Amino acid sequence: MRRKALMVFLLLFLTTVVRAQTPVIDSLKKIIALGRKDSVELKTYIKLADEYARSDLAGAKRCALHAAFLAKQLNFPASLSAAYSDLTTLNVQTNQTDSAKYYLNLLKNLSEEHKDSRIWSNYNTTAGLFYRKQGNYKAALPFMEEGLRLYTLAGSKVGMAGQYLNIGNCYQDMGDYRKAMTSHLKALDLFEAIGNKRGLSFCYSAVGGDFIRLKQYAAALPYIQKSLAIKNELNDKKGKATGFTNLGQIEDGLKQPDKALASYMDALAINQALKLTTEEAKTDIDIGKLYAEKKDITNAAEYFKRSRDLLKQSGDTAYLATVNSEINGLQKNITDQKAAEKTFTTSITTAIKMGDKSAEINNYKFLSDFYAGNGQFDKALEYYKKFHTEGDKVQNAGLLLQVKELEQRYNLEKKEKEISLLKKDELLDKANLRNQEIFRYGLLVVILMLLTIGVLVMARYRIIQKAKRLVEIEKMRNAIARNLHDDIGSTLSSINILSKVALKQAEGNATVSRDLETIKNSSFSIMESMSDIVWAINPANDPFDKTVIKMRQFAAAILEPAGIEYSFNENGKLADLKIGVDERKNYYLIFKEAINNIAKYSGATSVAIELHKTGQQFLMKITDNGKGFDPGKQHPGNGLKNMKNRAGEMKATYDISSGMAAGTSISVAVPLT
Repeated sequence: MRRKALMVFLLLFLTTVVRAQTPVIDSLKKIIALGRKDSVELKTYIKLADEYARSDLAGAKRCALHAAFLAKQLNFPASLSAAYSDLTTLNVQTNQTDSAKYYLNLLKNLSEEHKDSRIWSNYNTTAGLFYRKQGNYKAALPFMEEGLRLYTLAGSKVGMAGQYLNIGNCYQDMGDYRKAMTSHLKALDLFEAIGNKRGLSFCYSAVGGDFIRLKQYAAALPYIQKSLAIKNELNDKKGKATGFTNLGQIEDGLKQPDKALASYMDALAINQALKLTTEEAKTDIDIGKLYAEKKDITNAAEYFKRSRDLLKQSGDTAYLATVNSEINGLQKNITDQKAAEKTFTTSITTAIKMGDKSAEINNYKFLSDFYAGNGQFDKALEYYKKFHTEGDKVQNAGLLLQVKELEQRYNLEKKEKEISLLKKDELLDKANLRNQEIFRYGLLVVILMLLTIGVLVMARYRIIQKAKRLVEIEKMRNAIARNLHDDIGSTLSSINILSKVALKQAEGNATVSRDLETIKNSSFSIMESMSDIVWAINPANDPFDKTVIKMRQFAAAILEPAGIEYSFNENGKLADLKIGVDERKNYYLIFKEAINNIAKYSGATSVAIELHKTGQQFLMKITDNGKGFDPGKQHPGNGLKNMKNRAGEMKATYDISSGMAAGTSISVAVPLT
């Protein structure tokens, strides 16, 4: 009944949390939907990957990949390291070992390239977790300790707490429970100080795990229950699977096998749903051991073999050695004695190499039973002694007292802090009496805030109205461009065509022909100007790369028929330039006038056209190798004067240099705001 009540409570908690968490994820998705491609979107992807990591590993991977891609584009190495770290951990959890190694190597290269302490800390933390997940605890520990050193130097309490937790877990796996408890309690103290709920849930689970391995199941139970309650509150599915596993171990230790089996099955269902193959294989081992204790060899063998198949898929040699020993331990009549002996000795060697003290001790017992069954009692006694000697090292009464003392000392310090806080509360109560006076001033502040909000609302309204006016202006520009093109443009085209027809009919009458020629040329000139105006007004041509295309087309149309070679070079991100309609029109007309002058008057054989975006200005430079002229003298026509005036309208720096037989160079530098 107690278990049913607990499950109902957990389900109610989960329902509440899912509702609470959905707005967080939805709000993050809304930020990403804006498509800003900036640091805000990058941080949002990393945050969303963190939210998904405990419940939707596939979604977490997608977010981490997006974050890595965006971090590369924006050149944010610290964020890129966070994305690589997530991808390494997520691939380890889903048994994509090769992918995990790939991203870990990228993270290592990144840390060596940038020499940034944050990236280096990230690499050491990730490498430590990677090797621990592989069951290689001896390899993992130095990385974790280096990560702790770096976080301590940086003064990062979150980083220090996380590393103390990781180091404690590593010592727990290695069977050094005194060091494990010391590290776990340090992590718990830091997470409590910063109010990190997720960290607290991990610490409660870890401390409970220390007591489970010391077979102090009653002491472990409150910690595991606290951990499960927080994991339900946070909808941490992966964490809940760990909690159910721990609960099953406690129930097994308290001789409640049916409850233990139900807890293991809950953990197994979550691990299967999240596709956590290694965790599923570990749970299968726990279930197999439970059936073996119940003397149900058939079911025990089935779950051990399921675990073995999963571990073969993932390539996890450490746990594979363990499960092979469990399978051999079930067999009463072993046909291949040498193969069985090799399995046990290999498992011991692997456990010692990886630092897995629990697996090492279990295999001493398996090997002792194996030799006893074969009548090799001298070897059986040797390994039986090793089983007890090594077991006593991690389970002796002195160690248990030390661990209990650590817990009591932590609780005592916690109570002292609580007493200190109560004293502070008394002082705060006294201060609250004075706060009644302050309340009146606070009321004034609230009124001022309301006024400020009113001003901001009005400002927002004006911004919205301005945006609407801009939309109306865009529509008007489109309408003007369309009308100019359709009405006035077609009329001018008709005048031009009719004047050409009339010219043919007026052959022989010089005066009429001359006037008609003037009408034809004027109408053609107006048509060209009208085309430029329509092009400038049309909002579709606002992107500056459209201007560059038009400049290229005009240069080709004028210079190529004249047999003048030309080059057109662009530097900088010209497509990103944002200039107004008038500036764009003037810029193009200066270019057009310059190219026309070269074709008509310069006698040049080559022209160099350069467009540069540098810093806060945009430079156009046109250089020819023609006969040149004296800029100081008066020249017929308004071309040079028009170019200078147009440059002045743009507040641009205009310069022309030329000399007889020295060619001509025109430069226009437009300031960018």
